[in-house]
Amino acid sequence: MTLKIEPGELLAFLKKTWVQETLSIFLSVSIFALILLNRSPNLLRPVSLDLRTGFNFVTLLLFLLLYITFRLPGWIGRFLSLVLTLALFAFALAGLWAIGQTQSPIFNGIIPLADAGDYYADALRLLAGQDFSVFSARRPLFPGLLSVTLWATHHNLMGALSIFTLIAAFACYIAAKEIQRTSGPEVAVFVLIVLFLFYRHHSGSVMSENLGLPLGTLGFALLWRGTADKKSPMMWLGLFITTLALNARAGTFFVLPLLLLWGGWIFRDTGRTFSWRFFGFGSIAVIAGFVVNLLMVRLLATPSGVPFANFSYSLYGLASGGKSWIYVFQSHPELLALQEPYQSRQIYKMAFALILSNPVLLVKGALFNWSMLFSNSWYSAYSFIGGENQVVQDIAQWSMYLLCITGFVRWFRKPYDALNSLVGVAAIGVLLSVPFLPPSDAYRLRPYAASIIIFGLLPAMGLLFGMEALKLRFVGTPDPVHASPNKIVYFTALLVFVTLVGPVIMKSFGRRPQFGPAVCESGLHLVSVRFDPGTHFSIVRQDEPGLDWMPNFHVGRFMRNAHGLPDTEMIQWAEGIKPLTSLFVTLDYRSMEDVLIVTPTNLLPPPGTLWQVCGEWATEPILKQNNVFNVRTEASVP
Repeated sequence: MTLKIEPGELLAFLKKTWVQETLSIFLSVSIFALILLNRSPNLLRPVSLDLRTGFNFVTLLLFLLLYITFRLPGWIGRFLSLVLTLALFAFALAGLWAIGQTQSPIFNGIIPLADAGDYYADALRLLAGQDFSVFSARRPLFPGLLSVTLWATHHNLMGALSIFTLIAAFACYIAAKEIQRTSGPEVAVFVLIVLFLFYRHHSGSVMSENLGLPLGTLGFALLWRGTADKKSPMMWLGLFITTLALNARAGTFFVLPLLLLWGGWIFRDTGRTFSWRFFGFGSIAVIAGFVVNLLMVRLLATPSGVPFANFSYSLYGLASGGKSWIYVFQSHPELLALQEPYQSRQIYKMAFALILSNPVLLVKGALFNWSMLFSNSWYSAYSFIGGENQVVQDIAQWSMYLLCITGFVRWFRKPYDALNSLVGVAAIGVLLSVPFLPPSDAYRLRPYAASIIIFGLLPAMGLLFGMEALKLRFVGTPDPVHASPNKIVYFTALLVFVTLVGPVIMKSFGRRPQFGPAVCESGLHLVSVRFDPGTHFSIVRQDEPGLDWMPNFHVGRFMRNAHGLPDTEMIQWAEGIKPLTSLFVTLDYRSMEDVLIVTPTNLLPPPGTLWQVCGEWATEPILKQNNVFNVRTEASVP
């Protein structure tokens, strides 16, 4: 007996909304993966390099195509806009791996350094059933989700970073579609472009921006939906997700109380001046976000871990007149010897004492931080917009400032436009947070990742105002698929569930790898590591045929990349590394400490191997700080 399907039945089945949406997601993710895996020198590689760092004709052309796809009606429009959105984010990540770009948290496109290295080491500790360190206790949500993605990819770091980029791309796309529903494709695509231009500098880094941005974007999209539909429950959910985002990537906390007050006024009943019901339930949602984060600290981290302990560093810098977060340790090096929670308590005590004794310094620090936000530097509000051409970058940034001012003007001209007032109030919350969130503490506005959608929406309101004045609005027919909030709610719920439940499961079932006995020759030290796929790069001779692409880089390219390291001693060390050498970061499972392995390439075992090697620890201060271990030979069995 054979099953016969009539063409009409097949066509009817393919027209079902859930079938079309599933097919769209499957094909879009497939193209996303193809871009990351393909090494074509003729098309995909040049495009990926442009979209990673450039701001030129190719970039603008793709943005134009993105706008066209957002304007297309029906399933074909949704499909093509999703494909192009995911492709943009994939190209930026592929560009990182094609050139091995070095930034402060990334060495040669893959090796996590400084904070990124600590997050990565803690994710591996969790997979081994161990507690997070004091470092990750400050922000446990991101390293927790990192452990889940590493488990899902069999410890493949490149695979895990691909998943984070995919999550960010979906979050930005969903938010853009929410904005399109009420304000048209022009505003939606404008915001999506801003989100992409910010995220492209951080994709591929093992940093909390990878979770803060998608959660913050989804949280504000829920607030946007709740405001547009006058649905208080959607607003409360948005407040909860926004709070989680600010816990994942600490940022503009003053946005939360202002949104609560604004919501109490917007959602007031007729004849009343304020809705205490909205304010009460909204406050519960915000408090719940902090409680959940604290619960994750207690479940995953060492007992001495303190959430937001590093905020004390910034507060002391602010109280000192706008100094860097490291200033407290430069002034009081004895604090480095203190363990948590005593260290952060002492710094808070010193900061408040300084504020009381000399409040003028606090004002000076606040003014300095605001000046940095509007400076012509890597720390300005729109430092992430632009490319290598300084003139183009200056024009782009000043245009954004002008549009921001126009966005406030539209709010004042149309005070009863609830969506514009939502953006305006949130923007004020961002500005009030600046003194406590120094832009100069991290480049390209990294501390503001959880609220970066506001940096897109405010100038978008200015763009909308200009279009309205010139009668250039081209709002298309509303898409019924996006009229339902199900997509954003389901995606957000899934992300939050995996973020909160997944790490607890990882720790509960995590097991420390078991190594057999091994010995080293006299004078050499033993480390026991696991060599995982997608975690290393290898330096090849300059005359070796083939393109640079992770994991293989010619020595000339590697030397250029090394000059992106943030420390001159690290640069000098990297310049001494010869071809036929490989590097990767992992844990020494005997000590449970992170280690940067430097080994002859011919000694590398197959990925996934438990590997015991003998070598020497680097003794130079900066290399010792990064736990650099030079492999000499494999360990022998006694």
